[in-house]
Parts: sequence; C-alpha cells; structure tokens
Amino acid sequence: MGHSFGGYETAYISGKSDMFAAAVAGAAPIDLNSFYHAINWRTGKPHMIKFKVGQFRLGVSAFQMPLTYLNNSPLTNAENINKPLLLWSGKNDQQVDWHQSIELYLAMHRLQKNNIMLLYPEEEHSFSDPSNQKDLSIRILQWFNHFLKGEKTAEWIENRG
Repeated sequence: MGHSFGGYETAYISGKSDMFAAAVAGAAPIDLNSFYHAINWRTGKPHMIKFKVGQFRLGVSAFQMPLTYLNNSPLTNAENINKPLLLWSGKNDQQVDWHQSIELYLAMHRLQKNNIMLLYPEEEHSFSDPSNQKDLSIRILQWFNHFLKGEKTAEWIENRG
C-alpha cells in the first residue's frame, strides 16, 4: 500500500511481481512520460526535477531515454498486474492529477483485471475531510480483509465501487 510516490511504487511492483496478494495505490503517478510533462499546480513547479534528482532519480530526461520512462510506468505493465488493485484519488488533487489513476483503472478494466477506483470529488492530494478519511480507511481495511483474510466481500467491492 502506498500514497503519492509510494502509490507509484505500489502500482509499479504490482505489475512486476506476484509477491503480494492485493494492493492499494493512492494518488499515484501512473504514466511517467505524462507525469514528467505535468505541473504541480500547488507549487507551480514542473515535475521534471523529480526525475533528475528527486524521488524518481532516473537521472535523464524523458527525451534522452524514452524507453526508461515507458518501462518504469505502471501503465505499461498493467497487463502483468494479476492481483486485486484498489486505486484512490482526490478530484481536486493539484499535485498528482487524478487522471493518472483513471488511466490505470481503465487499462485494467479493459484487460479484465480485478481493480476498483475510488474518486473523492472534494478532496486534494491528502484528504482533509474527516468523514472521507474514515471512509477511505474503512474501505482499505475491507479490501485487505477480503483479499488477505478471505472475509465476506463488502458491498462496494461486490458492486465495484
């Protein structure tokens, strides 16, 4: 389970390994090429710097080594995600555009992979509304309880959202 860069790592490893029985990725960069060319609207700064010296540390631009960006994108590896993946995002997220998560959700849906996306309309990158924080926490717990412990499927999982 991870959020933001941790969500990226969760989504990435889900497409590279069957080590985990289920996963949760929140507000995650999913397509590194488009994320490289995007802006953090909260700060007004482009994400490009994160790829040179920041969290991603690829050391080169998307123009210098496009295949590196492609190969390190969870979206590219969607076909290899074989375990249930819960994605979530805030629709007002100014740091990681929620469309990043939608791309992986749609790819997995098209591939008939087990996943659900939760989109909270009034939330940003980190949730501030206590009722949404509680709702997300309960859903994550229900997700893992079902897929890790074999507990009864929560209605929202059965109805796919």
